Amino acid sequence: MNVNDFDFNLPERLIAQTPLLDRTASRLLVLDKESGEVAHHQFSHFVDELEKGDVLVLNDTRVLPARLIGKKEDTGATIEVLLLKENGADEWETLVKPAKRIKIGHVVTFGDGRLQAECTEILEQGGRVFKFKYDGIFYEILDSLGKMPLPPYITESLEDQERYQTVFAKERGSAAAPTAGLHFTPELLDQLRRKGVDIAFITLHVGLGTFRPVSFEAIEEHTIY
Repeated sequence: MNVNDFDFNLPERLIAQTPLLDRTASRLLVLDKESGEVAHHQFSHFVDELEKGDVLVLNDTRVLPARLIGKKEDTGATIEVLLLKENGADEWETLVKPAKRIKIGHVVTFGDGRLQAECTEILEQGGRVFKFKYDGIFYEILDSLGKMPLPPYITESLEDQERYQTVFAKERGSAAAPTAGLHFTPELLDQLRRKGVDIAFITLHVGLGTFRPVSFEAIEEHTIY
């Protein structure tokens, strides 16, 4: 299967740059799997599509402010580091831009030295492993220095970082939001429960696979992270 088979035109004016104040005001596409009929609604009508006894499974992962902008210690060059996976003992797998500037032993500093990262391993396609050094609590420092890793087609900055979390986000670890869940509100979930819909939670952290483009013409040759 060729990646070009999936090409389509998406006008930029149709790509929302800022979130709606009302999460449920987004559009909802409903497909009847038996008839093939397609209907267009608002997400607030999602309750109408489920019945008593149905099970709704939601991903309770919480997005980290995983995008860090720092300076290479020896040259002052600007380096962007995207945290992907914590390996333990303050060591993280990351995606770096520009990766060619970072070799083993190079140090990147963030927030006037509040956070330092030394490269300990080079991974494929721009990946690097960093060992972090800091005083205090890592996640508190990350909350103050990091930014939400928005998709590349979103060019507007996000004023309220909580808006890129689902209302049921709990287990931190994602490098990006499970975006289908962003449309739910506590009120909508309460409506579903009153209707008799069972709600179950799983934790599935979103990682590098959501950022890395398919670099082969044949999809079968692409390795999913």
